[in-house]
Amino acid sequence: MNNEATGALIRELRKEKGLTQKKLAQRLHVTDRAVSKWERGLCAPDIALLEPLAQALDATVLELISGARAKQKTRPENVDSAVQEVLRYSEQEITRKGKTIRKRSLLAAVGVCLALLLALPVLNGTLGGDGFAWRCIPAWLCARNAARALEDYDKEGIERYIGNAGGIYEALEELREQGVVIRNAEASFSRTRLDDMFLFTELELTVQQESITYLLTCQGTWRNGKVEWMQIYVPSVGYDGPEWLPQLSEALATYDPG
Repeated sequence: MNNEATGALIRELRKEKGLTQKKLAQRLHVTDRAVSKWERGLCAPDIALLEPLAQALDATVLELISGARAKQKTRPENVDSAVQEVLRYSEQEITRKGKTIRKRSLLAAVGVCLALLLALPVLNGTLGGDGFAWRCIPAWLCARNAARALEDYDKEGIERYIGNAGGIYEALEELREQGVVIRNAEASFSRTRLDDMFLFTELELTVQQESITYLLTCQGTWRNGKVEWMQIYVPSVGYDGPEWLPQLSEALATYDPG
């Protein structure tokens, strides 16, 4: 289907009928801008509009598709050609609509991503803390890398991502020799938050001693590009918990309030 030829025929037939673009559009329940686009060859009518458009212009659907008036009645030998033309037009419409749907889907996906990005501060503050600042993102990434370093007993990573890290690796190795092993360490993004200008991070540890598994939580902060943890547990007088817990807590307590 030649959009320019079809558009020129629509314009010619419309004028012969004494119709304005607006009146033709009203009959078809479309906008006059749509009719204008058809006549300028910018696009083709929807396949569902071909029959009512042909009726409004006293033409045939085949004439609209071919973009030319029929010089004589359609002969039997021309039926196959006409059917093929309609099928080609249908395929073009399906392809055009498919591209439109894909384009709209892509735009919708981009819109959703932008909405989520803009809503991130609200969601983070509502679900996991008192507030959000964009520096919570690098803080969490640093805390995540620090957690991996602890889990892997990576001395270089511990010193790179944890502030005041002197002695942590050696203390962890000593505890590992005693059978106390960090099996898993994760930094929580939902608990990374800004509270009264203090940026909190949170570390979740899974520690195993023999057949017993302990789940521990350690809070800290992020400054100067590194995380600094606070004590996991402060034993009180008469403490009767695992002997290694105060050792681990003290080893990870790198936070310097000064």
